[in-house]
Amino acid sequence: MAVPSAADLPESIPIEPSDWSYKAEGNQSIVLSYRGSDTNICGWLLRLSKCDVAAGTNANADACATHRHDDTQRKRDDATFATSVIGPLLGAEYVLPQRLVALKPESLRQLHEKCEPLRPAHRLHRQIDLAQGVGILQPNAFRGTPPGSSRLRQSVTVELKPKWGFLPSSASISPHNSVKSRVCRYCMHQYTKHASQDVSGFCPLDLYSDDRRRIVRALDSLARSPQNNLRVFVGDHSVIDKQGKISDECVPQWEALRDCVADIILKEPLFSRLKRCQQALDSLDIEGVLPLYRRAMESGSLANAQPSINDWLSAVSDFLRRSGNADSPATDKQAILEFLISTTLKDVSVLITLPEWPIHKTASGGMSSEPQYAIAVIDSDPKQLAKIPDYFSKDEKIVKHFLKHCPDPGSRPRCSE
Repeated sequence: MAVPSAADLPESIPIEPSDWSYKAEGNQSIVLSYRGSDTNICGWLLRLSKCDVAAGTNANADACATHRHDDTQRKRDDATFATSVIGPLLGAEYVLPQRLVALKPESLRQLHEKCEPLRPAHRLHRQIDLAQGVGILQPNAFRGTPPGSSRLRQSVTVELKPKWGFLPSSASISPHNSVKSRVCRYCMHQYTKHASQDVSGFCPLDLYSDDRRRIVRALDSLARSPQNNLRVFVGDHSVIDKQGKISDECVPQWEALRDCVADIILKEPLFSRLKRCQQALDSLDIEGVLPLYRRAMESGSLANAQPSINDWLSAVSDFLRRSGNADSPATDKQAILEFLISTTLKDVSVLITLPEWPIHKTASGGMSSEPQYAIAVIDSDPKQLAKIPDYFSKDEKIVKHFLKHCPDPGSRPRCSE
């Protein structure tokens, strides 16, 4: 592996734990917001990797040193993946810039101790990775209460995880899985994750539609059952009411905010690009990709390792070159990498931030002006090549569980694109 140039090295910005506060987390990372006065990082968030608790406490010094080196390289590649693979597909304007910042072990330990009491119980099986070498700084588009505004008005960020935006139609889908062309992945997956009475009414295809009523319906369904697909931050704090829902109790004028978000989704081309790229990059479905994966592994055209950043750059370049040319087939390797890029796009989150909320109402009850907003995609890291067999197994499990609960899928409304 080549030694990185000075320009590639992480920035030497001191990370003072007292300046950072816990904001949120997912399965792979914890996000902290900056509270200090350093103008170099004001308005930026710090994203730290997580690991299993056992892995974070049992590693020896040599293993930690190797891990720090590998972690730094991976995060550098992930930043390139976001800007140079996801950016050309969705639009560079939707990809947040990333800065790598060097981390000291003692600072990590202090951040870990500071965050632990604030973390939700269902996330405690994983912790901040104390052996990581760098963190990722990303801009927090609007933060806190804007200067000169009322203390009653703060920034509001709506985080959506829209998931799959299409029904697969690949000829590779076996007859016993044909329900996949009628019921979307999210709606089927609900029956694997939840009891029948707890399934969400949210259908992602509503969110991706160009019908405002359907988009509002999707947002209402998410507000009633946010699960992992909707989070709302007032200022820097994630909010939810006592019933586990999003409402006026936790977000002032929630219905007005919902309508505003629906208008933004319709106005921006992001969701239509996201749907189009998901579908075009996953033209074979996992049922068609798995045989190619096995063949590529046997032939040696794909090493049994994660693709390099150059592999990803070549894959997106080839995909864009071939777009619209049905007579230009992809190689096994290209088809597999395209499927993995699609899998990333199916798992991104979309942030919509309004710098001031609530907006003043007119006498008629409408908004006094069109609110400012920022919109961006996050969580766009590349997926693991070795996970393809797991994706196939999960797909089979989801269909099986759904058909167990809904043996006659034709009797339920069809998910509509």
